[in-house]
Amino acid sequence: MLHKIRTSELELGMFVHSMDASWLENPFWRPRFVLRETEQIERLVSNGITWVTIDDTKGKSPQKPLEQEAASVKATEPERSQKPATVSKRSAGTALRSYVPPTEEQRFTRLSPRERAAEVRKASGAIKRSRTAVMNLFEDARLGNAVKSKKLAPLVEQISNSVSVDPTIILNIARLKTKDEYTYLHSVAVSALMINLARKMRLPEAQIKDIGMAGMLHDVGKMAIPDNILSKPGKLDDNEWETVRNHPQRGHEILSASEGVCDIALEVCLRHHEKMDGTGYPGKLPADDLSIITRMSSICDVYDAITSQRPYNTPLSASQALAKMQSWSGHFDQLILRDFADSLGVVPIGTLVRLSHDELAIVIGESPSNYAAPVVRTFQALDKDHAITPQDIDTGSKNTRKILAIEEPEDWGFTDWPVFSAELLAAKVPD
Repeated sequence: MLHKIRTSELELGMFVHSMDASWLENPFWRPRFVLRETEQIERLVSNGITWVTIDDTKGKSPQKPLEQEAASVKATEPERSQKPATVSKRSAGTALRSYVPPTEEQRFTRLSPRERAAEVRKASGAIKRSRTAVMNLFEDARLGNAVKSKKLAPLVEQISNSVSVDPTIILNIARLKTKDEYTYLHSVAVSALMINLARKMRLPEAQIKDIGMAGMLHDVGKMAIPDNILSKPGKLDDNEWETVRNHPQRGHEILSASEGVCDIALEVCLRHHEKMDGTGYPGKLPADDLSIITRMSSICDVYDAITSQRPYNTPLSASQALAKMQSWSGHFDQLILRDFADSLGVVPIGTLVRLSHDELAIVIGESPSNYAAPVVRTFQALDKDHAITPQDIDTGSKNTRKILAIEEPEDWGFTDWPVFSAELLAAKVPD
């Protein structure tokens, strides 16, 4: 039975089913958990969470359910006005989506050419050592030996340090993997992507290394998949697909039998293929049962997969990948996906943007010189309020137009943006 009680009434042994807070305010990475330490209760209180819901079928029951008290407190609260705040459609859209792409100086440490070259060498060395370490770890798993995750800890720290200096360095290197080394470098890339996203989301620094380790270990269960299936260039049959779908459970079994594997890594290994709409595997869990870090891992895993050279697909660009991921309804947490795009500095193809020359444009790709700088196609002048001849602009070039903000199509009267944007993307642009 569920009971809503005050956080001041919590006791060790109780099972927290939910709390009156958004996932951004939740101080824990799990949405549901047993209270085993007083520090957990203190964190709930210090984060301003007043009420939680307890499930007494999974933990200790409260001495007196406080649903009645909650009702009485609500009854004595001052009557609040139910009238919504008056906000124009235009300003509401700006509040939700206004975004000025950060400069390199704002996003990362400013490096001189010599310092950047040194960081590239460090990142290349970390990638090379991580590839070897992951290969050895996966081979141990293939042979049925326990996974020695401690051996990866120094490499995760090196990746974390590289990400903190400038994530574009190590992420660019990690993308340059051949289809033959995809299985191993995919783990390294997901580790770096998760660390970068965790910092963007301002998750506790104490969790960062565990998050990076989770990315490194998330696919260890693939060692239970025969090579002829793992590298098959064509479509998998039903039996082969079932074998592939078992890899999260197999990986979880391997990690559970090994010493020193953190809870976050166990969670991510088992749940990184779950989806927000409950159609994922292996558990088909609904969104409410997916932790923040599980949601992060599914985004990082899919993004690296579809931007990498693999036996059965041609890699997408970063902006193409993000546009495709945004279109998959029910697959990802869209708020975290937006944070992920921001963490990379990438604007998805098909996004409406406003430019410094008072023009509207659509993102059509990314600059050859800088994946974080979009190539856009202008189509409307705002000062004259009329359509203009489309022109393709590389915002990564010097002395050219810059993006001022990402815009909501509805705020500019584009009520059928999917159709209109498809026409813009297919339009022929004069040379």
